[in-house]
Amino acid sequence: MPDSSDATLLLRFRSGDALALDQLFERYESPLFQFLLGMLKDHHRAEDALQETFVRALGRLDGVDPDHLRGWLFTVAYHEAMLLRRKLKTRATTPLPAPDDFAVYAPDPYQEVARADQARRLKRLIGRLPAAQQEVIRQRIYEGKRFREIAESLDCPLNTALARMHEGLKRLRRLWESEHA
Repeated sequence: MPDSSDATLLLRFRSGDALALDQLFERYESPLFQFLLGMLKDHHRAEDALQETFVRALGRLDGVDPDHLRGWLFTVAYHEAMLLRRKLKTRATTPLPAPDDFAVYAPDPYQEVARADQARRLKRLIGRLPAAQQEVIRQRIYEGKRFREIAESLDCPLNTALARMHEGLKRLRRLWESEHA
């Protein structure tokens, strides 16, 4: 159903149809990329912002008004581009600390132990996810790959890789919270 409206596709996605999400992302991938490229003037940064736009969109699609999806996606893309611009500007203007200042940044040993415990716990919980979700999370978080690279390595559509990441993170959050309850 390539002629389905955004509202119809969004309702189908909400009822569990993953193909509807693929159609939505295919519909908006090129226009959003062109918009971001115009804002950022850099192909790689526009790709990064597009990926983050889709990741953020996946996390919030449940609350979007189906009749305003297009405008909402472009708003998310705009905010991602502005966030990326601010990060780049901050990175360019932030001076590196002097060697004598590194003692101030020495990590607290108790915080390091707590962080290591949380990392082990997270790794264990990731192991409880379905294999496809584990692999997307591993490649994105631990290898730093872009979603397009992940999709290519797994031989799946970009939208599928994004959806696996989204579902995997949702499950991880539930597992994490259930252990703390």
